[in-house]
Amino acid sequence: MKKRFWLGVLVVIILGGIGGKMHMDKREEDLQELLEIQKDLANYMYNNYRLYKRDPKKQEEIVEEYQKEGGITTEEYLERMLSIREYTDIEKIEFTGYTVSPMNFLKVHFLINDSNKQIATLGVKSAETDKWIYDIDSDKSKPGNKYYLEELEYPNRNQLSEIKIVFYNGGI
Repeated sequence: MKKRFWLGVLVVIILGGIGGKMHMDKREEDLQELLEIQKDLANYMYNNYRLYKRDPKKQEEIVEEYQKEGGITTEEYLERMLSIREYTDIEKIEFTGYTVSPMNFLKVHFLINDSNKQIATLGVKSAETDKWIYDIDSDKSKPGNKYYLEELEYPNRNQLSEIKIVFYNGGI
């Protein structure tokens, strides 16, 4: 009877050890994939987007001129609004966390240049490149952000230095 008991305990310990090892290996793979996602997303943002802001006083003057009778045309209004943009390159990306949406999409939270809070949603992988397709809100003002995010017409092909990426190592 004692032999069976100790044999049962030994089997439970061995199965627990194997299961624990498999769980830790899976967790390590997930963490590695999350680090790859962060690096890939940082390079994607660096190559495809830039930040801009507008001077509120100049913007208000243009709006007033557009709204007054006999003022500027819509085309002139748009040209002037584009001309007052002050562009800034992306210099640093800090990842702050992850969440999973109800539809099981991964939402990556990050900060651009210590000023813009952004979220990228990953739900689909490209069949051609086997990389995630990122859904990023650009050209929208978000409360607390100093800049607008604009997609570049012609993407760069540069790599963002890993020194400029602050990785998030926490869990989901």
